[in-house]
Amino acid sequence: MNSRGFTLLELLIAIAIFALVGLASYRMLDTVIKTDSVTASQEMRLRELVRAFGAFERDVSHVIARPIRDEYGEYQPAFLALENPQTLEWSKRGGAHFNASARADVQRVRWRLEAGIWRREFWHVLDRAQDSREQSQKVLTGVSEVLIRFLDHENQWQTTWPPYDESQEVRLTDLPKAIELTLEHAHYGSLRRLLTLPEGPRRETPEERAAKARMMRGEG
Repeated sequence: MNSRGFTLLELLIAIAIFALVGLASYRMLDTVIKTDSVTASQEMRLRELVRAFGAFERDVSHVIARPIRDEYGEYQPAFLALENPQTLEWSKRGGAHFNASARADVQRVRWRLEAGIWRREFWHVLDRAQDSREQSQKVLTGVSEVLIRFLDHENQWQTTWPPYDESQEVRLTDLPKAIELTLEHAHYGSLRRLLTLPEGPRRETPEERAAKARMMRGEG
């Protein structure tokens, strides 16, 4: 009985088919790995974004009208915002903390943009000494711009806080009614949040201020 092996042509065809199958399998595996990597990266960015907005909103929801003294002994408003660079700083109480570390019941926090990174900074004391140092947390990367507006008590939007036309006493304790936050992100584009603030101290009406001024002048 004659036995017959593979011819050279058959062997070459088998090798070619095996190579094509191997190449197709490799490309499929490479696509799956890349897709998984992109998905994981996207999920991480989304988590970072949600976490950042959550931390900011928690801080805002616990704002209190408590002015502080800075490291030079000067009084600073309970809620302070600078337009350039866009920086927010305010006093807050209790609530969930960004990294669950030990803290005082009342805390001073600052949010600012630095080199594409949205940072949260806080102090362990309210009235700072010259050696008081803030703790800094990198909250969100890929941020190109942060724009914030503030709704005042006449329902007008302001780009800085407190308003310049208020008395020093009012400026120290005045809180906006709401904050509009617009954040430009490298992957998600323009993101906007509108947040209401807890009600601050009751403000005197113009009529009440006028009556108080008359009483101080002895006009009855």
